[in-house]
Amino acid sequence: MQNTNDNNLQCKRCGACCRKGGPALHEEDMPLVQDGTIQLSDIVTLRPGERVYNQPAQSILPLETEILKIKGRDNGWTCINFSPDGQNCGIYETRPLECELLFCLEPEALSAVYDKTRLTRASLLPENHPLLELIEEHDKQCSPILMEETAKKAREGDDEAGVKLKEIVLFDMEVRRLVAEKSGTNADITEFLFGRPLRVLLGTMNIKVYEKGDSVRFSFAQGA
Repeated sequence: MQNTNDNNLQCKRCGACCRKGGPALHEEDMPLVQDGTIQLSDIVTLRPGERVYNQPAQSILPLETEILKIKGRDNGWTCINFSPDGQNCGIYETRPLECELLFCLEPEALSAVYDKTRLTRASLLPENHPLLELIEEHDKQCSPILMEETAKKAREGDDEAGVKLKEIVLFDMEVRRLVAEKSGTNADITEFLFGRPLRVLLGTMNIKVYEKGDSVRFSFAQGA
């Protein structure tokens, strides 16, 4: 989005917005998923309770509702469709709604639609899809809110919470492994189905997860 009447209000295509994260997807973007421009393996689900960067507010806030977002590249948030070398977007001509509206100097257009008509996993999977029930169970057993509450207690020395945290992390890992193994689908799609792995979310709390045989152990950063 540009204002061509004022050079100071033109998009410089510096890539700063793309480096802060890929767009959230809305109902208007459904054709891009249906025609394969955006693959399910390109999408990560951010679930209620996760602390994420809010573009309009330009701050880290906990999510109230589910968001489907284009994944980041190189273990970061820079949109996978953005080429840092060429400073360009690989799907610019068919870019999602938020990319069309986003202009860092005039954020009002994006703010107006930011939390409207968002796509969800249920809206992209066929009705009665066999994985919908598993997704619901995973959300219940491994919710980011439950994880954070349990992790805080475990950090404070609550042994029972430590056992519970281990259980939910192992459940999360096993569900992802089994779905990728049994369905024969690309393992990358599990981030769309089940969101970011709990071990990744725990990392944002300065809690490292180490696999130890069939179990896991945690390292709680001092002073975190």
